[in-house]
Amino acid sequence: MHSYLNVKKSAATSDVFWDITEEAGLFDIVVKGLGDGVHRSVDTGREFLNMSSYSYLGLDTHPALVQAAADAVLAEGALNTSTSRMRVRFESLRNAEDALCELWDAEVVTVASCAAAAWATLPLLASGLFTDGEPPLMVFDRNAHFCLNAMKPSVADEAEVTTIRHNDVAALEDLCKKHKQVAYVADGVYSTGGQAPVRDLLRLQETYGLFLFFDEAHGISTVGERGRGVVLTEMGAINDRTLIIISLNKGFGSSGGAVLLGPRGSSRRRTLAIRNGGPIMWSQRINTAGLGATLASAELHRTAELATLQQRLQDVIDLFDSQVETEQRGDGLPIRHVNLGDEELTVRLAKGLLEHGYYTSPIFFPVIGRGKAGLRLMLRANMHKSDVEEFCEVLNRQWDQLR
Repeated sequence: MHSYLNVKKSAATSDVFWDITEEAGLFDIVVKGLGDGVHRSVDTGREFLNMSSYSYLGLDTHPALVQAAADAVLAEGALNTSTSRMRVRFESLRNAEDALCELWDAEVVTVASCAAAAWATLPLLASGLFTDGEPPLMVFDRNAHFCLNAMKPSVADEAEVTTIRHNDVAALEDLCKKHKQVAYVADGVYSTGGQAPVRDLLRLQETYGLFLFFDEAHGISTVGERGRGVVLTEMGAINDRTLIIISLNKGFGSSGGAVLLGPRGSSRRRTLAIRNGGPIMWSQRINTAGLGATLASAELHRTAELATLQQRLQDVIDLFDSQVETEQRGDGLPIRHVNLGDEELTVRLAKGLLEHGYYTSPIFFPVIGRGKAGLRLMLRANMHKSDVEEFCEVLNRQWDQLR
């Protein structure tokens, strides 16, 4: 028991920090949206700028996506088919997946969320269905997202599982030398900051046939031509020794998630996933509104507007980095972690920032490792320069007072 998860112990450890977060008014805030990440609390009337929104390009409020979502529902006359997609699906689902296949030149299947994508595909990979019938040694990066680590018990029922230190390429190479089939499970961009050493991992793939499984929830759309993200930009094109799961609900601005199963036209792999991939088979699919927004976002990703939004995001990142020092400074990605190391100190800082009109997310174990509690900040293209400058000034001043 508890070889991979210990929910009771995790809950007992984290509950005290959730309690003080809630007491500080930083948990379960009910709001009205005012646009561009500005909200008004329904209960207190306080307005604040959300500094922890993962809509990195601001597309969740883009007029074209909002209108497309409404139009799709009205055109279809229903939110869902209320039937497994294996049996009956709306044309809008096929059109959305075709658009994503064309956009990134990959075989794409959509699911209700990125977490559902992990549930659907990790057991399939562990079973050996994608590695010539031989279950690979499943190697998890220690910092892989919770939705990946939570799958370890199911994965361990199919294959041997081990975990290595974060971005430890040398340890991974040693395992590749000792095992015929190895699959590495990691984030492309980590939710607490930083990215995978993609170039080094591709070298191991070329040398040893390493199978790569990436969660690119935080990388897709924010960088790369057509929003290809960190991994695909480095790879050039997906290959048949790589699976990528993504969120369509972050930088992409619509709803749900998707699996990039391999090169476009990988029909056998697509069939395996749809017939055997858990949530793909029987769970809810993206609803009609989300599919309409997905089609609109895919169209926007083919235009010059995407590059404009990506540059605006980079400008915000550069401005923030010029004002606040973090471990992620200069990486060009939108996630910043202000590491305070102490949970109560983190909550105090977040509470003070909210009183000045800025919401930030205090994160602590098990979201992040012990001793690394801090604020997770997410920068967006639709942030105004004056807001970023004022936020940085308030953050630095309050941080200095607490240190």
